[in-house]
Amino acid sequence: MTRRAGHDRGCGAGRRGFSSLEAVAALTILLGIVGSTMPLLVRHLRLLADSRHERIATQELANLAERLASLPAADVEAFLSRPPLSDLARRRLPEAVLTARRGQADAVVLALSWDSPGRALQPLQLAVWLPAAAGEPRPEATR
Repeated sequence: MTRRAGHDRGCGAGRRGFSSLEAVAALTILLGIVGSTMPLLVRHLRLLADSRHERIATQELANLAERLASLPAADVEAFLSRPPLSDLARRRLPEAVLTARRGQADAVVLALSWDSPGRALQPLQLAVWLPAAAGEPRPEATR
């Protein structure tokens, strides 16, 4: 019995490339993986943007608190009536709104909100205790 070349190999051993069925199966698996990870990527990018906004807002409030604490007592009311917002905060925080109000005793509460889900209802706030003017007793001294 004579054997012919190429017939003693197993099924499909000599073929090259992929069949249409294999390509469709691979593409289906790939699309399933990409489709399931895409919402995670979008959520991650949204969290990065929110984190960046909060970091900018926190730094803005800290800078304003330092500026407010260094003002003379006569200039505090003018600052509270129109609190200044930096150019960076205006550019980076969409529709940023800064408010300042008097709190208890010598405290001033700075609040910064911007266009972000939930941020208008819960603005980022920072309380600043102002130094007492010359001749006024400190709250600790009156206890």
